[in-house]
Amino acid sequence: MTSEFEGAVRRIGESIAEAVKGFNDLIGDIKKWAWALGAPVMLWIKNKMDDVREGLQKLIEKVQWVVEHAGGVPSLIITSFKWLSMVQTPASLIAGQIGNKDLMLSYWEGQAATVYGERSTAQAAAATDMATKADFISTWLFTIAKGNVEYAVKAAENISMLAGELTQAAIDAGGVLTILEAVNTLAGAVGTLVENALNMLFNIANQVVDALQKMRDVNASMGNKAAMTGPGGTWPQAVNV
Repeated sequence: MTSEFEGAVRRIGESIAEAVKGFNDLIGDIKKWAWALGAPVMLWIKNKMDDVREGLQKLIEKVQWVVEHAGGVPSLIITSFKWLSMVQTPASLIAGQIGNKDLMLSYWEGQAATVYGERSTAQAAAATDMATKADFISTWLFTIAKGNVEYAVKAAENISMLAGELTQAAIDAGGVLTILEAVNTLAGAVGTLVENALNMLFNIANQVVDALQKMRDVNASMGNKAAMTGPGGTWPQAVNV
């Protein structure tokens, strides 16, 4: 998923440059033929191109956010997996092994054996609780990271499509007879594309915000020390020295 995100960020940068170039090339073609188009037509073209510029700027602002905040997302992904590999997996292994007596301990009797049995039960519960919490944290971080990756991928797709429209318009506007059609087609395509893109990115961003708002649940989970029955909410030691 890290490589997918990094690829999307790279594609965003390339597509922004391509989109800006396409827009500038189209403006250059329009200026070249301005003398033949006349003032009324040039005013119509200007209004259309203002709409295109506004749409381009809006989308660039949204996708540029990904590039500016790219560093934190891979860290989220890596940290999410570390919570699994370094906390959840070891804790779950410990939980499964606590209480398993070897042949010698099976013959252990008396008060010490009873206390040990009680402590081992508490330890198994504490280790299970730790594993559950680690899985919860990992899932939470991964959800945030996944939302950011999805945002980046969709942002890259949409800015790339916009760049394609601008590049094609610049090609189609190579002659005075094709400029009007090229500009009109571009303005309509950009309007629809940008509106759909902004709505899509807004929905994804809201999903990420919803995940971030679960920080209260994260704090509550990590602050719950009920399974830590040792002194002061610590690990339930079998032997206290």
